[in-house]
Amino acid sequence: AGAFGNFQFMPTTIKNYALDYNNDDLIDLKSTEDSFASAANYINKLGWKKNNPCFYKIKLKENIPTKYLNTSAKKIKNKKKLKYFKKYIKNFDSISENTSSLVAIVTPDKEIVDNAEKLSPAYLVFENYELILKWNRSLRFALAVCTLKDEFKNVL
Repeated sequence: AGAFGNFQFMPTTIKNYALDYNNDDLIDLKSTEDSFASAANYINKLGWKKNNPCFYKIKLKENIPTKYLNTSAKKIKNKKKLKYFKKYIKNFDSISENTSSLVAIVTPDKEIVDNAEKLSPAYLVFENYELILKWNRSLRFALAVCTLKDEFKNVL
């Protein structure tokens, strides 16, 4: 389909966001330095909020209406203020986020995630998570990128 490099950038993405991070006069999207710097530049330009979370893993109560469970990345639906979901989340008190942004609940597709159940695993997702979906419309891709971001220091 024309995608290239470690992060499968399309030609227009390369043109607009790729960086020569190691200053060797070559943008090499198969090199770790240039590809990671370019990926960080890309999500930064999309509007990444550095100190905001992507998601929290949550435990859902049985009383949650299924309409609040997103299993598709086509469009995250039924976003609400965080406080609205309090009555449906068992571990709500462990969520330390005071946010005015809308959040949603994601439960990965049972056909893709081994041992998944209707309510587990479940994630409360924020704006940064949806931003990753602009890059790749996969719930699993967004979870992977957001998990990886927590492993880096002073980045993203």
